Amino acid sequence: MIEDNRTTDISVLQLLTKLVKETDRLVRLADDIDTHAATPQAKAAFQLIGTEVESILAQMHTSLDPLYRLYDLDPGMMSLEQNRRNSVIREFGPTEVSNADTYDEQALWNDVKAKGGNGTP
Repeated sequence: MIEDNRTTDISVLQLLTKLVKETDRLVRLADDIDTHAATPQAKAAFQLIGTEVESILAQMHTSLDPLYRLYDLDPGMMSLEQNRRNSVIREFGPTEVSNADTYDEQALWNDVKAKGGNGTP
């Protein structure tokens, strides 16, 4: 039974990897069309991509959005979410700016000139 769950986990991860790869491929195609397409048919393909992707995203949202409730229901997921929040808060630190951290453009230019830079303020 454990081996069967592991196989399912790997299959799900492989499917998600394929989704990422196909999305990257589609983004490159859309970018190429937007940047280089010369014919009206190619430009129309850009609109078709947008329509199809919008439909896929709506279907995914409807089908998978309830899964995000796991963050509210599962103890491990709740802990993960709380740790992420704490990590973001610690990463960005306090939002107050002290006088020592303020930007002094003139001091920056003086430093550049002292190191041999030839820019002018």
